[in-house]
Amino acid sequence: MQSNQSYAEYLRHTAVSTRVFPAASLEFFLLAQAQERRHRREMEQLAELARTFDWKLTRNYEKLLIAGNTLVISNRAKSILWVSTRFFSMTGYKPQEAIGRTPRFLQGPDTDPARLRQLSDDLAQAHLRSQPRPIRQQLINYRKGGTPYLCDIEIDPIWTKQGELTHFIAVEKEV
Repeated sequence: MQSNQSYAEYLRHTAVSTRVFPAASLEFFLLAQAQERRHRREMEQLAELARTFDWKLTRNYEKLLIAGNTLVISNRAKSILWVSTRFFSMTGYKPQEAIGRTPRFLQGPDTDPARLRQLSDDLAQAHLRSQPRPIRQQLINYRKGGTPYLCDIEIDPIWTKQGELTHFIAVEKEV
């Protein structure tokens, strides 16, 4: 394979019997490389947000991303500022479709209003807690195509190093 040749071009112009290694092995390798780059990029973006807003992070979000969780960062007004790439696979929404909206756009007819009220109350009271702890809830959310799914949510209130509550990081996983 030549350095200026794409992998697809290589496969089109190379007989299967002359390949040095199985194509599937290369495809798995390339996929793993792409996933590693995506993960590094996500961690760089999260670190940049932490520096920009002067956050005092107390949780290992890299470990949570590796474990398959989705991260959603919102401001105190609950507008989404950033989502991890797993957000798309969980919801069907691209990041640019979610940014600027509140997470309510994911809720629908079977989302329990009592759980939403409790979640809203807990978020409103987050700045009063002396010991920050995650706000936990399970909600029925809806994918872009309208399919419901049960979502475990842990929302971490995020303070600056000066002690001001400025954002929330939701750690979400489909159940």
